[in-house]
Order: sequence, then C-alpha cells, then structure tokens
Amino acid sequence: MPRQQHGGKPRDPLWENVRYVAATVVLVGHAITPLRDQFPFMHWLYNATWQLGVPAFAFISGRFSTALPLTARAAGRVITGIAIPYAAFSLLTSLQLWILNGDWDFFVAEPVATLWFLLALIIWKVVLPYAVAVRYPLAWSVAAALAVGFAEDIGFEFAASQTITFFPFFYLGHLMAREQRLADAVNAVPRWAAALVTAALAGGAWLVDDRLEPVWLAMKRPYSADSYDLVWGLPVRAAVLLWGAVAVLALIRLVPRGHVPVLTSLGTAGLYIYLLHPLVLRQFHHVDFFARMDTGAEAAAVLAVALAATVVLGSRPVQWLARPFVQPRAAWLLRPAPGPAEQERTPAAPREPALVAPSGSGPAAPATPSDRENW
Repeated sequence: MPRQQHGGKPRDPLWENVRYVAATVVLVGHAITPLRDQFPFMHWLYNATWQLGVPAFAFISGRFSTALPLTARAAGRVITGIAIPYAAFSLLTSLQLWILNGDWDFFVAEPVATLWFLLALIIWKVVLPYAVAVRYPLAWSVAAALAVGFAEDIGFEFAASQTITFFPFFYLGHLMAREQRLADAVNAVPRWAAALVTAALAGGAWLVDDRLEPVWLAMKRPYSADSYDLVWGLPVRAAVLLWGAVAVLALIRLVPRGHVPVLTSLGTAGLYIYLLHPLVLRQFHHVDFFARMDTGAEAAAVLAVALAATVVLGSRPVQWLARPFVQPRAAWLLRPAPGPAEQERTPAAPREPALVAPSGSGPAAPATPSDRENW
C-alpha cells in the first residue's frame, strides 16, 4: 500500500528509495570521515559516494518544489517543516556541546554540521520563483556556483557559499519535474548504462586517489582557501558539479522504482536519519572512539555499524521520540486558514508534497562534511 502525501496522493516509492540512499551516504560519509587519512579504502569510499548524498537530497527537494510564489499555506509548511526543525536542532546541538565541553554557542548564523542544508532549503524555495523568471536559469545557477569561489567574503555565515553552490542540483530536480522531455530522456537510459556510468565515476575516484581533496566536494570555501590556486579552482568546481549531476541522474535509473520492504519505509524517515545522526556521532567523537581504530577490520566494523544506524534512526520508536523536533505540531503558530468567502477571492495554487509526511502516515525527507562540524 503506497503511503499518502498531503491531499491524499500516493508517495512515489522511487523517491523514497532515493532518499534512503542519500541519507545513508551522508551518515556513512560522516562516520568514516575520521578514518579517511588512515585507511585508503575509506578515502576512496567517501569520495566515490559523496555525490549520492547532499546533491541527491538537493535534487529531490527541487523535484518537489513549486516555482509559484509562496502562498500562506506553503509558507506555513516551510516554517513548520524546515525553519522550526532548524531552530530546534540548532538548540539541541548547542545543549549537547555545552554538556560535553562546557561552552555555550547557539548556532544560527553559522549552522553546524548538517543543519546548513535546512537553511539553504528555505532560501532555495524562496528564490525559485525568481530563478524561473529569467532566461537559462540552470546556466545562471551554475555560473553563480563557479563565480562565488572568487568571493573571499562569502563563506560560512548563513551557509551562503553552499546555498549558492548546491542550488544547481536543486534547480535540476525542479527542471526534471517541469520538463517531461528531460524526465523521458533520463528514463530512457538503460540501467546497464547507468551502472557503467556509476562504476566509471567510482573508478575515477579511485584513480585520482588522494589528489581529490574531500574539502573540494563541500564547495563552501573560496578557491584561495582550498589547496588549489585560483587557476584550478574554477575547472575543479565545474567538474565536481558535473560529476554530481551525472551521478544523481544515474542513481535515479539504478534505484528500484517500486516498493522495497524496509528500504522504502526507511526512505520516508530520511530527514530523521539526516538530522539525528550528528548528535550520535558527536558522542563518539567526544570519547575519541575513532582515534582508537587501528586495523582494517575495525574500520570495516565502523562501516557496518553506520549502515545499521540508518535502520535504528529511521525506526518507528526513534521517530516517535524525535517527532516533536523533526515534525513539530506548530499549527498554533500559523494564522487560521481563510474561510470560504476569502478563498473565493484568492487564486488557488497547486499543492506540493511536504518535506516530511504528516504524522501518522510515516515521515519522509527530501538531505558535506564540514571542517566546522564541531564534533
């Protein structure tokens, strides 16, 4: 039985499955980050799977975002589904770091760990109606992502750099939903060809080895602050953007289109996995757990535990405990819906799926490591 979205429409299992892959990649990437320099396999795994994490989350979010100006109802969903969870988890992170380290710092202007994505998502949804009003919005968004690397004063504050650099993935997802020809072209790609593309990208990540710095993939710092100079900064970022787009489109062809037991259900809990795992990993960092990993077997065990953690964090009991933070009931904060007379004077707008499913039907989520993760 397919899950229901707002308005009674069934949730497409394909996108739930892609969400689970994206959430898993983000969690595993953060779990193996401390092991990258010590174990070459972990370095390769991080680089080879990066594009299936945050770029995929951004793509899916764009796929289910409308380019119409925000209505009161849509703005309410942004507030309750994105802004309040952002503030709630910023507060939880601050409390956790205060308990662990004794230092108080409320992360708002510079979002910590994974929270930058929620802040960026708010901005993307607001900007999208303006982006589609210009000619060649995808080209302009890519140009902005490349140009922002030259700006020394754009960086961590309000996730400005990542908001700009990852917007092309968000817009590409929106474009695929709007342009049927693009969707048909992607769906026409044979799965064996998508598998070959994915294998080639993974092989390329192995060949470049440690010459591919993970910080390049985050795309959040100016070129001058990374380990390449201004001459190489632009082509490297352009290659990263292209790599991410091709990999996400290939993933869409490879992921099962129908309901998959366990996997599809966990996909509806993608936002829970995405938001909760930094709180867990931070505890392990505090006791120097990862510093004790000396053998390949121990590193493989970390990888296995990280995969198992997606099942735990996406489980129903954990959802029940975390729902007040991930899916807060904040209807009291919003103005009441307009009455029939007022609705007649207000043009109707198409409904868009919520970031997560309504309580009782199972949550759904749309999901780069940071050198300011504050583990």
